[in-house]
Amino acid sequence: MNKWILPLIALIMEKISEPLRESLTKFAEEFREKARQTPNQWDDFAADIICWLLGID
Repeated sequence: MNKWILPLIALIMEKISEPLRESLTKFAEEFREKARQTPNQWDDFAADIICWLLGID
C-alpha cells in the first residue's frame, strides 16, 4: 500500500461532517458485528481492516 493512503484516509475522516462520520462509524461497527457471526474468517479480517482504517477500536 502506498505510504500516502493512510494519512489521506485520516485527513478525510477529520474533514467530513460529524453526522456522516457517525454514520460511517456505525456502519463499520455493525459490519464487524455481522462479520463475527459468520463462519468465514475473511469477513472478520475485512471488518477489522475497515475499522482500523477508520480508527475504531
